[in-house]
Amino acid sequence: MRKQINIKAYILFTGIVAMALSMGCKTESKKKQIKEVLEVDVNLGAMIQPIPEYAVHKDSGYNVWGGSVVKSEDGTYHMFYARWPYRTGFQGWLKDSDIAYATAASATGPYTFKKVLLTGFGKGHWNEEAAHNPHIKKFDNKYYLYFISHKKEDLGLSDWMNHIFTQRIGVAIADNPAGPWEVLPEPLIDYQEGKPAHGYMVNPSVVKTPEGKYLMMFKARKPGAEKSGKFDPIHCLAVSDSPAGPFTIAEETLLTEATAEDPYVWYQNRKYYAVVKDMYAKYTGHKSLALFQSEDGLNWKPSENILVSKTEIVWEGGDTTKVKNLERPQILFDEKGNPEVLFCAVREFDTEGNDPKPTYNVHIPLKNELKQ
Repeated sequence: MRKQINIKAYILFTGIVAMALSMGCKTESKKKQIKEVLEVDVNLGAMIQPIPEYAVHKDSGYNVWGGSVVKSEDGTYHMFYARWPYRTGFQGWLKDSDIAYATAASATGPYTFKKVLLTGFGKGHWNEEAAHNPHIKKFDNKYYLYFISHKKEDLGLSDWMNHIFTQRIGVAIADNPAGPWEVLPEPLIDYQEGKPAHGYMVNPSVVKTPEGKYLMMFKARKPGAEKSGKFDPIHCLAVSDSPAGPFTIAEETLLTEATAEDPYVWYQNRKYYAVVKDMYAKYTGHKSLALFQSEDGLNWKPSENILVSKTEIVWEGGDTTKVKNLERPQILFDEKGNPEVLFCAVREFDTEGNDPKPTYNVHIPLKNELKQ
């Protein structure tokens, strides 16, 4: 009888050991898979899929620009975008832009206009005239709508440059994407003694770091740019303990090899990424969208997968449209933190003898190559 009990115990023991070893192997295999995923750099360009015809947002009588989208808990997609009257021309964005609000039941749309959300607040305010280039983020239980505006001030420059060099970054805060929204009474970023950001400060993108800080990348100009007449834009970083600021500008600039614009920053697989507009084909060899990456959010380099998209739209039906501008990249992420849709502003080439076409936004589906 004792021998039989020992045999049963032995069988039970070996079964437990085998199961433990099997679970251990599965755990190690899972760890290896996770490690392999984390070591693979994001290839945003490889994720781009053809665009359905409905995945376009236009407003009759308006130029449309720079859609930024967030999904609420009820499954609704909320788009915030810039628009200005078509009659004012393409340059009308500077003085006549408002931020409008639209919703959809699907990430790629179609989106339905609901209302104008933000406009200039009038004389005496930092955001006296216009509201432009929205960037929507949800942090914890609140929504933060970053945008740019300016005040009318005579800097001794041309009328256009007077407006350009008074541009600043602001934020509106809400508990619900539909509002009501509270606009903070002061800009988030202004001149800070000894820091590299001068002239205008525009086009923000904000990301929460693993340490719980908030990192903002934005465009500015070098000291004296308003007097030199040179374009000379630079990109700067700023850090805050709160998404509503105050933000402290970092000592060093970034992306200074050549002109780039419209950064969108995110954190994925233990790295920071930023997609920017390579407007003069300095990084990719094409006028395009380009991808940069960083280990710490402060030191950036071109990604090995740098080319995201040339200035063209590939439609689901098989046609390709070459465009003059493909700008203001904004990304919507799925529940697992993977890029799901790339939103971009489009300006088509002018047709000789015809009026320019109104600008519009496209919603580019992304195939998730990296699973977390």
